[in-house]
Amino acid sequence: MRRLARSWSIFRKSLAVINQERKLLIFPLISAFAMFALILLIIAGIGTVAYLVIGSNPEMMQSMAAAAESAEEEPGMLVQIVSVAIFAVFYLVTMVLTNFCNVAFYSEIIRGIYGEPVRIGRGFGYALSRFKAIFLWSLLASTVGVILSMLSERAGLLGKLIIRLIGVVWAVASAFAIPALVCDPALDNPFQALKLSAVAIKKTWGESLAGFVGLRIITGMGTILLVLLTALLIAVNVMTGGVPAVMIGSAVVWFIGLVGLFVLGYLVMVAEQVYRASLYLYAQYDVVGADFSEDEIAGAFKMKK
Repeated sequence: MRRLARSWSIFRKSLAVINQERKLLIFPLISAFAMFALILLIIAGIGTVAYLVIGSNPEMMQSMAAAAESAEEEPGMLVQIVSVAIFAVFYLVTMVLTNFCNVAFYSEIIRGIYGEPVRIGRGFGYALSRFKAIFLWSLLASTVGVILSMLSERAGLLGKLIIRLIGVVWAVASAFAIPALVCDPALDNPFQALKLSAVAIKKTWGESLAGFVGLRIITGMGTILLVLLTALLIAVNVMTGGVPAVMIGSAVVWFIGLVGLFVLGYLVMVAEQVYRASLYLYAQYDVVGADFSEDEIAGAFKMKK
């Protein structure tokens, strides 16, 4: 209960930072929109090339269709290499875009923690100035992701479990890599960023994980409440015999509950990033954000004996 209470306090303090600088809520939306636009652009590009190169030549289309059927039955080495290369490039591009937006986001989160006003343009300007570091880190992260994906496809059940465990270890070890890139303008080496992230994880191994889990529990409780609300509304409709007015009212209440759950999940996601940045600042620089108490942040650190 003590750790859950701390998580609730961390959530409230993170919300205080977000409330002071509400522009922080815009960054994830920009990131999602940019990713959606990138996917549409890639699909449109592939479709345009296919139409210009293949659409005007029916014989080429038939031969490529036959080749595709043959490749599905017995894929050759060249087909596999091309498939992996396309997947790797797409993975890298999406990783670069995601990390670019995250660097912009965290740069302004840290300014907000220090009490400075948040500016969206300045955040993306800083990310642009750190593009080399972002690209190198994305290259390392996407390479690890592609390798794990390829190994998982060829592994058995036990192998898949081991690879999944390796993926979890990688995700944990790299959790503070983006804050490391943001806080050190001279840091370009992705392995050094990974090292700094691992050091921060080692220092915050205690209640920090409980803090993150606690934040997720808040979303989980919201989900449970929505499920209970759904069951209650269904029961009410069954008991009233499906009266149209009751059905419409139930649908409105359920929709409001669904929107509320989405808003809660979104706030928890942003609050988690604020908490992560606060932990990194304390781990590396002994800095406590203006809206956090030292007990809340220092309590997330494992004391060495």
